[in-house]
Amino acid sequence: MAEKGQREKSRGMYTREDPGDFRRVLTVDLAVVGGGMAGVAAAVAAARMGLQTVLLQNRPVLGGPAGSECDPDADGRLIAGCGDWRNRDARETGVIEDIRLAGEWKYSHGYRSFYSEMLREFCEKEENLTLLLDTEVYEVRKKDRFITSLAARTLGSDLTWEITPFAVADCTGDASVGFMAGAEFRMGRESRTEFGESLAPEEEDTVTLGSSLYFRASDQGHPVKFTPPDWAYDFPDESFFTGRPHHPPAQKGGYYWIEAGGNRNTIADNGEIRRELLKILYGVWDHIKNHGDHGAENLAIDWIAAVPGKRESRRLMGDYILTEKDETENRTFPDGVVCGGFNIDVHPAEGFFHVGTPSGPEHGIMSPGLYQIPLRCFYSRSVDNLLMAGRDISASHIALASARVMATCAFGGQAAAALAAMMTKYRTTARQAAKEHFEELRYRLYRLDHCLPGWVIDDPENLCRDAAVTASSTRRLEISGISGWTSLGGEIPAAQSFVASETRLERACFIFRNPGQPRTLEAELVGSAAMYRFDRGKVIARSAAEIPHGEEIHAAFVFDARLVRGKRYFIRFGKDPEIEAAYASVYLPGVHRSNMRRQGWPPHGDNTDLCCFFTPDQRPFEAENVLNTANRGGDFLSVWISDPASPLPQILELRFPETRECNAVELVFDTNLDSFDIFTPQRECVKSYELELLRGSERERIALERENLRRFRRHVFPAAKIDGLRLTVLETWGAPEARVYQVRAYREP
Repeated sequence: MAEKGQREKSRGMYTREDPGDFRRVLTVDLAVVGGGMAGVAAAVAAARMGLQTVLLQNRPVLGGPAGSECDPDADGRLIAGCGDWRNRDARETGVIEDIRLAGEWKYSHGYRSFYSEMLREFCEKEENLTLLLDTEVYEVRKKDRFITSLAARTLGSDLTWEITPFAVADCTGDASVGFMAGAEFRMGRESRTEFGESLAPEEEDTVTLGSSLYFRASDQGHPVKFTPPDWAYDFPDESFFTGRPHHPPAQKGGYYWIEAGGNRNTIADNGEIRRELLKILYGVWDHIKNHGDHGAENLAIDWIAAVPGKRESRRLMGDYILTEKDETENRTFPDGVVCGGFNIDVHPAEGFFHVGTPSGPEHGIMSPGLYQIPLRCFYSRSVDNLLMAGRDISASHIALASARVMATCAFGGQAAAALAAMMTKYRTTARQAAKEHFEELRYRLYRLDHCLPGWVIDDPENLCRDAAVTASSTRRLEISGISGWTSLGGEIPAAQSFVASETRLERACFIFRNPGQPRTLEAELVGSAAMYRFDRGKVIARSAAEIPHGEEIHAAFVFDARLVRGKRYFIRFGKDPEIEAAYASVYLPGVHRSNMRRQGWPPHGDNTDLCCFFTPDQRPFEAENVLNTANRGGDFLSVWISDPASPLPQILELRFPETRECNAVELVFDTNLDSFDIFTPQRECVKSYELELLRGSERERIALERENLRRFRRHVFPAAKIDGLRLTVLETWGAPEARVYQVRAYREP
């Protein structure tokens, strides 16, 4: 019979199957389970660090809430993080920045609903990464405190997988791997007294953040009737829509406030929650179409999400639990590896049926500012080789309301990958690796361009660290070109910050307009106590200037004060509702003005700067900055910017004190980490450049890039003995000057 079966198989026909054909075995360094933004970032980062990695996703597409099943546009609009809500120089870097920058190019070239496919391409490009879509882990096997293997099944194929990992990263959102492994977890709200959280309830309960179901509507070019299904809810009047805008143009992309499930089990009841959301969604659309004039006569729904966007379920407990106070007090940690900064965005448990607004200051805390999340939040305290990233990290319910957003989750995925790299290298537990090898872990992240505001990294392997640097030109700190005006009468004082490059400030000049009588305006030079606070710090000098009636009045404030090079200062103006200051839409890293757009909010930096210049010139953007290990703005002189008055190309040259052998060069460009919505290539980014090796007076080209979009570029070449490097910036995506954060060189094995 076996012989007959083999003959039939060779002719192309099966009469029986070999069960072994449907069993696959994998041994990997890291198994990442869950293909949302956290899982993709973790898997790609691990692969780039050299780990043999498998990524298992139980859906046919990647992205989670950013994917084509969930997000109405699937173009990255829901990927929020640190850089939102006026936090300056704060957007996440590393793999997530690569993804965002690739997405912006696709969006600007006509792609829509593309994120899932783009993420798949990202994964499939990595040599060390195996991607398994439609593959569900259904069993977790343990020995003592270690996960030894995962059993998984690929839906629709009868394939089963036996995966033996050294480390496992649970990026499922629902913490399903950790749950099956018996890891300690929480689900619900802590009591107010447990962590002293102002937003927590008096007593603990099982309430979570709810889930949302998105839809998309399009204009059909003619009137379209809508008859709701008989099971849809009926919302005949506006009483159901407090704080829920639903008039043009907010109708075509769906609404986050079509929300339910916060008072149910968002895991066990997920299917029922979706049906409830459908009843709400069709009821909302019936209201828009049939109850009052909402400007939707020609609109029709043409897409509804296949899966709800889930905000919260289980949270795995680590050696530290992130809390509300960690976020509102902007805490840093010795093992801080991720930064957050999004709103503490708590939603009412009743979701759509809450009588009142669906979110906002009355429920949460807007703009807490930047805070760090320690590495101890990214590994389980009860399973020794279990990591977690995403919305299942070790956090309280309240803290998760900020840390759950997708860019923060992806940043955490990169940190978890680095921890897996340390575990694999030293064959140790997550806890031991975190304690004993943290500085090496942080360095590995730095080499992937994962950097936090305020990080200073020791990089002894960088061959450029003691190089002599010259540039064809440098920019002085002058902000000109009026693009708007801001009142000096706001609740938050108007102010402009800068990092000193000189030891003296004689005067600072600003531009004002005054429609009324001449007035005297006072100003203070203040030593900054915290980067985003304009209401703190030591006043170093005071000055005043006369502001006559008129437009575009140039006023100089004489301070004649001593400064400390490399320290942050700001100039703060007295309140005067009759006067307005000019600002320019020029992005310069490390300088920012106070934000006065919303009263009552913390005075965080805005993403524009006041028009100003200084005497003597402040030049914080010198060529030697590319030697610093800080590679984003902040309280550092960390970027070279050429003189915008000098045309491109611009040249940066590094000369070593002696000949050195090199085989890798890493470049970090400026991609405007202040930008909130990035759907076009960043104008500050270097588009075309040439990289050359220097040997005496001779040059050898090793790279010529014409269409660069990325912030971080790595060039590897055969080892060569060289005297230095030469970078020529040929073109940017729109800015008139070259901008480079770092040039690093290495001799790697």
